[in-house]
Amino acid sequence: MERWRVMMHTVKLLFVVFSCLCAVAWASSNRQPCHTAPLTSGTMKVVSTGGHDLASGEFNYDSKANKFRFVEDTTHANKTSYLDVLIHFDEGVLYELDSKNESCKKETLQFRKHLMEIPPDATHESEIYLGSPSITEQGLRVRVWTGNFNELHAHYSLSTTSCGCLTVSGSYYGEKKDLHFSFFGVETKVDDAQVFVLPAYCNGISFEEAPDDHSFFDLFHD
Repeated sequence: MERWRVMMHTVKLLFVVFSCLCAVAWASSNRQPCHTAPLTSGTMKVVSTGGHDLASGEFNYDSKANKFRFVEDTTHANKTSYLDVLIHFDEGVLYELDSKNESCKKETLQFRKHLMEIPPDATHESEIYLGSPSITEQGLRVRVWTGNFNELHAHYSLSTTSCGCLTVSGSYYGEKKDLHFSFFGVETKVDDAQVFVLPAYCNGISFEEAPDDHSFFDLFHD
């Protein structure tokens, strides 16, 4: 019993220390853009600012290799086709996969920025609580970042957790469309690293023509 009390006391001390460290980091931060965990996964939902559901499904992101996989939930909407994309941002390549027919499309991605991680030139705007700051487990402290994608004549806003830098939500305001991204059930791991590996049926395919300003945001439309 005595050993159990000691263990519980130690756990409580560690929790207090961790909470204090987060608070100190929050208070003393120079507000430079933070970096998300090396691996994240969860559910991503995209809606238009008009309230139309555009996509919802599972995402996996490797921030070190800058690779992203998104597979739309086939029960999300009454659609005839579903998104399954693998993007190698550093290489500027986007693959649209069709596992059912074992075919894929390969396109050049000239614009390589996205909303899974804060761009290095983002501006810190504010620190806010979602929910309540005074009731235990009833609030989430977030940082809000904004900036411009000048090449796309667009503006963005991102919210990330204060400890861990996990993206909570993001908005994209462009000339052609406005989009809002929400991230749910985010884990700092990827269950299957094979999601970032190109299927064999895509080997050897040629690039298809794409606009010079082709971007990640073009994937989502009514």
